[in-house]
Amino acid sequence: MSEPGLGVVERELLDRARDAEVARRRDYYARLELVAELDRAAVAEVTGDRGTVRLLQAQWNVDHAEAKRLLDEAGDLVARRSLQGERLPARFPCTSAAVAAGAIGPGHVAVIRRAMARLERISDLSVEDGVEADRFLAEKARQMSPAGLTALAKALVAHLDPDGEAPPEGEERCDELHVVRRRDGRLDFKGSLHDPVDAEVFLGAIDPLAEKLGPEDTRSLERRRADALKEIVDNADPTGTPTGDDRAASDDPAMDGAASEGAACDGAGDDSVAGRDAADDDAGELALIPEPRRPEPATKPSGPSGPSGPSGPSGPSGSGRVLLTLTMDHRWLAEAVGHGVLDSGVLVHPQTVRRLACDAGIIPMVLGSRSEPLDVGRQQRTAPDAIRRALHLRDGGCAFPGCTRPPKRCQAHHIDHWLDGGDTCVENMCLLCRFHHQLVHHGHWTITMIDGRPWFTPPDWIDPDRQPRPGGRPRVPV
Repeated sequence: MSEPGLGVVERELLDRARDAEVARRRDYYARLELVAELDRAAVAEVTGDRGTVRLLQAQWNVDHAEAKRLLDEAGDLVARRSLQGERLPARFPCTSAAVAAGAIGPGHVAVIRRAMARLERISDLSVEDGVEADRFLAEKARQMSPAGLTALAKALVAHLDPDGEAPPEGEERCDELHVVRRRDGRLDFKGSLHDPVDAEVFLGAIDPLAEKLGPEDTRSLERRRADALKEIVDNADPTGTPTGDDRAASDDPAMDGAASEGAACDGAGDDSVAGRDAADDDAGELALIPEPRRPEPATKPSGPSGPSGPSGPSGPSGSGRVLLTLTMDHRWLAEAVGHGVLDSGVLVHPQTVRRLACDAGIIPMVLGSRSEPLDVGRQQRTAPDAIRRALHLRDGGCAFPGCTRPPKRCQAHHIDHWLDGGDTCVENMCLLCRFHHQLVHHGHWTITMIDGRPWFTPPDWIDPDRQPRPGGRPRVPV
């Protein structure tokens, strides 16, 4: 049955576009096979070039970086020859087969190769685990964009190496802020924060103030962030501490002064989330918890500044300290092993999580065997807040496959519409960003809850077989 508004001409164009992309990906693999053959035949020695990379630079007029990437990819994805001339499979045979079939492209290959290189640095990783990782990523790459696959690859690495690589010592010493005053009086500055928690606090202070004020607000994101920084500076007292009454910042007195918020999972929980783009311009309803209220400038309080904790200073105009959300299995938190996960998907060292937990509100969530929330702690919060916390833990942001929108940019969507009798409950809701919320309501994509998580079925012009795709937080089979 044809979709509304989709005629024969539109379907033919969509089929041609899909066939063209498959052909492009197959040509890409054929190119890698040619690179591998040039290298095996040692053609560069005959031409006088300093290796195959230099030969490719001259022959194809490409940069050194691209020529080296092509040679490295050929070494991983093209079948090899032993010293005796015996044909050997590619290093990553499943990924190789997917590329040769035109099912995945160069972006997917780059993600898989980075993940496999990271897994190879795990000292106790078995050969079987490495083979299974290649199969798993190649299979999921057929259904995901490179961005979605990146999030899944992070989850896979976290699953196989929960303690992660040791963070560099003295990392904070590399933090810097360069400020240059020009002759005309303007300031130019650039800097870097290496601690992911510090980075999350910085964005947590800037981005809520940098949201668009309405449809008439045409400022770029860069301009809005600059205005937000000026607002923070304008509201600071001479000592540099932003002014305001922190006690008026929160809807819940029990949460005032909390520097971060942990979701401690007592059960089989997911331990990583997709990376989320905090620079997204699409502003939706807030998921998880309400933002601290910002009073009108005319009613700016003049009380003493509130306490400042380990997660950052108070916000402007009495907004309270920046609220962080850290998700971590309660057993890991107690034993100081594994890792915590920020909203952005960045992993945090367990000792850092324990330090932040000394001055934080802990929201317990009991999970079932499939990691779906079974019981949601409320800490004196209303049921809708508890449901949003559960959706955040389960979906990690926009649940649409491959989307990287963070929870604060998402809306809670009823799978069975509320007007049609659908319940407002975790089992009937998922987080969607504004764009994908509108896309789902067009009716071409359908959502079904399977084993406690949302699955998205695409229209037939995207997948003729209409195979459901898992949505929400990336999950790795145990």
